Formats: sequence, structure tokens, C-alpha cells
Amino acid sequence: MSKDKKTLIYEAALSLVYENYDMSRIKVADIAERASIGKGTVYEYFDSKEQVIGEALIYMFEKGVEEFQFDENVGFKETYLGFLRNISSMINRNMFEFMTLNKQDLDSHATIKAIIVELIEQVRQRYIEIFEQLVDKSVQERIVKEKPSRFDWEIAVLSSMNCIFLYKQYGGKFYQLNNEEVLEKGYNTYVKLLN
Repeated sequence: MSKDKKTLIYEAALSLVYENYDMSRIKVADIAERASIGKGTVYEYFDSKEQVIGEALIYMFEKGVEEFQFDENVGFKETYLGFLRNISSMINRNMFEFMTLNKQDLDSHATIKAIIVELIEQVRQRYIEIFEQLVDKSVQERIVKEKPSRFDWEIAVLSSMNCIFLYKQYGGKFYQLNNEEVLEKGYNTYVKLLN
């Protein structure tokens, strides 16, 4: 498979999801036109538009994992803030795609949901590995006193990420904050919950 064509198809599908918000209105012909390829080429790689859209959404998350660089030579705080910046950047680039991932929208697209559920576990495991590295680094540097249980550290990481989600979704309500201040609040949330 030509990764370049597949990537073009993914990015075309994501841009259409962004513009239309209603996945049911997107056609394979629209995806092909946006990717500047023939409709038949899309069908060489995918069986349906649902498969294209589902895999494109997974592709978006995989890119986020790949973009995060874990550097052992950088302290925990800067590493964690870098992780949060990565999440923030991914949301900025893909806000509407994130909005389509709510339960109500996915329930109306059972085929897309089935594709995502199947693949999202793999991506989730990659994020869990990143989270575990971050937690270990925070313990090594004594930012967190002792190794927390998995439940506790997942709650702490997800709560710190939620600071970003709330800011992005309801930014107008938090106009007094800038992006870096929100990231700092996310970091502080992690530290407070685990100490």
C-alpha cells in the first residue's frame, strides 16, 4: 500500500468531517475529490466511507502519539508540559473531529464506531505507555512521593488533560487565561492529585 495515498485519503476525510460535522453526508466521491485522486483509488484501500472515516480518526490520534517526544534529559515538569502542549496542539488542529467522537454522534454511525472501537484500544495502549513513563519520571524526581496506583495516576493524568479540553471547548468563559496558564494548571492538577 502506498502510504502517501492512504495519508492523502485520511487527511481528506478528516477535513470533510471538520467542514461538514455530519459524517453521514460525506460520500466517497467527496473524499476522492478532496484528496485529488479517483474514487476507484479510494476503494483500492478501503471498503467503504465508514472505514475511511473510522481509520482517519484513528490516524489523527496515532499522529498525536508519534509527535510526542519523551526525552530522558529533560526534567519532569517540562516533559509533562510538553505532553500537555502536544495534546493542546492536537485539539487545536482537530477540534471538530474531537467533537464528532462524542457518544451520541458515534452511536448514529454504528459502522464507524465498530471500526474505531477495534482500533482505539491499540492507540490507547500507546498513550498508557507514555503515561507510565511520565509517572515513573515524576516519582524518580520526587515530584510525586511514591508510585501511585494505576487508577490514581490515570485519574491524575486525565484530570490534567481535562483542563485543556474545558479551556478549548469553553474558552470564552475563561478569557482571562492563556494557553500556557491552562497547561500550568494541568500540571498542578497532576501534582496535587498524586500528593
